[in-house]
Amino acid sequence: MSVLPEPHELPATDGATRIYLIEDDPSIVQFVQRALVSRPSWRLVGHSGSVDHARQHALAGRANVFLVDLGLPDGRGEELLRWLAHERPDAELLVFTVFGGESSLVAALQAGATGYVLKGCRSDELIAAIEQIRDGGAPISPLLARMLLKQFRVAPDAPAPSLVLHDVLLSERETEVLRLVAQGYVNKEIAQRLTISPATVGSHIKNLYRKLAVHSRVQVVRVAQKRGLL
Repeated sequence: MSVLPEPHELPATDGATRIYLIEDDPSIVQFVQRALVSRPSWRLVGHSGSVDHARQHALAGRANVFLVDLGLPDGRGEELLRWLAHERPDAELLVFTVFGGESSLVAALQAGATGYVLKGCRSDELIAAIEQIRDGGAPISPLLARMLLKQFRVAPDAPAPSLVLHDVLLSERETEVLRLVAQGYVNKEIAQRLTISPATVGSHIKNLYRKLAVHSRVQVVRVAQKRGLL
């Protein structure tokens, strides 16, 4: 099933939320469609059930959010994430999958995902994740977030782990965006202050997440402070 506009259209710039779903399970497609009923201003602009179909049609959908399953009948979602991150760096890539292991999460984030939500969530939780990712956040299912936090937990009598800080090279614009994020400005406000588009701000924030190996605005500020970038 595909609901697609004319091919070769440029990404929309009016700020509306346009979602392209890459999912082979009809019941999950129906779940997403029902969830989106609560946001009548949002549009599901297309759907692919395989890697091959997505490569042929996903870019024509004018989407700014791609909802991607990792387990597809003809390949892995990670390869699509890498492709989409290259072809549409301005778009948000939200993984929606049943795979809840740490290795799957890390691989997806390395491939370009900006959020990771597990199937089985409520429809309002999926909507909240899309809203968060559109506002510059990086939503991760609570179960996975707790799993990641445990990696940093140490016993009371254990020596504190050493923190190895590698040099991080930020562009001048990324540094400007980082400082405004630290001051609490949201993407639209940062765009107005720097006279750039919110999509460009989002791309800079995603680069900051990748370079600092973090997944939220709070983490990016904390890590940047530790590394002397603020």
